[in-house]
Amino acid sequence: MFKSQESFTNSMFGNYALGSIINRHQNHLLIKLNNLIDWSFVEEEVADHYSSKGQNAIHPLQMFKLLLIQSLYELSDRDTCEQADTNIIYRYFIGLGMTENMYHWTDLGNFRDRIGPESFERLFYRVLDEAERLGIDISNKRNADSTDIKANVDISRCVKDKQDDNDHSWIDRNTTDPEARCGKKGSKPNSKRWYGYKGHINQETETELVTSVITTSASATDESQLVPLVDKERDFRGEEAVRKQGGDKAYVGHTEELSERGVLDYVIPRDNMTKELDIKNRNNHYRHLKRRRPKIERKFAEGKKHHHLRQARYRGRWKVHIQNLLTFIAINLKRIIRLVMPRFT
Repeated sequence: MFKSQESFTNSMFGNYALGSIINRHQNHLLIKLNNLIDWSFVEEEVADHYSSKGQNAIHPLQMFKLLLIQSLYELSDRDTCEQADTNIIYRYFIGLGMTENMYHWTDLGNFRDRIGPESFERLFYRVLDEAERLGIDISNKRNADSTDIKANVDISRCVKDKQDDNDHSWIDRNTTDPEARCGKKGSKPNSKRWYGYKGHINQETETELVTSVITTSASATDESQLVPLVDKERDFRGEEAVRKQGGDKAYVGHTEELSERGVLDYVIPRDNMTKELDIKNRNNHYRHLKRRRPKIERKFAEGKKHHHLRQARYRGRWKVHIQNLLTFIAINLKRIIRLVMPRFT
């Protein structure tokens, strides 16, 4: 099993000088998160991955918080542990005393592999539960979109085996990530192309919290993931979680499937769908979701600029999916702080 949280209570609480530093930085994001979030859900969700016998393992909450620091501040595994070793607020956040040794950076990878994507999925939804516990009203309105994620692959090393201009399999033949694929945004000849993955999300339109995350190869179409995004959230949060579903024109064609689930289709119709476009334009709910849709683009921009969403850290779809889940957990936690903290000031 692992040590109880009490066994690594931070010694700085008893130290006047260090306590003063923490008190002077109450507006620091990590201190706000430590004070606001009930982190007990982490131990609850991953306990089944630990044995009750043998030597005590590193507490999973410490590992999870280190991964959050990594996602929040765009650090490598090695840099995460090195900076957490010397940064007082990082140590305070993970609950590591000033005299305790920092863990080796390889422990982060071992932890990711130990608990796997299913547990990270549960942790993602437990953060949404925390948002509701703190009084945030998560509505049943959603907008879906996807973004490109470049694979952790050196394309220039793959190209050396390219036989001619018509050789379209040279990357897959030489890639170090066999689950990555070529993707393209749009249908125009000059549309953006990349090699790697897609991150698909559903975003709640009012709070702007991300409520569902799916990772596919770059070749997967957007429309193929609309219903899975809805189903995934409903599996974790109940059938009432999603009742109004929006998205851009790439998601057209699932009205019947959504209707079977009691979800209204407010996806933007294509330009040639004049009758459906006319009907939807007279609907206030559709117009509202359409106005809110650009906010999901800003969420991707935030992820790419500040949280390493632009490129995969690892190889393999499930490891990239864990990266995406951690990215949007971090982004959701930041959003929760913005929504809740004014009520406490």
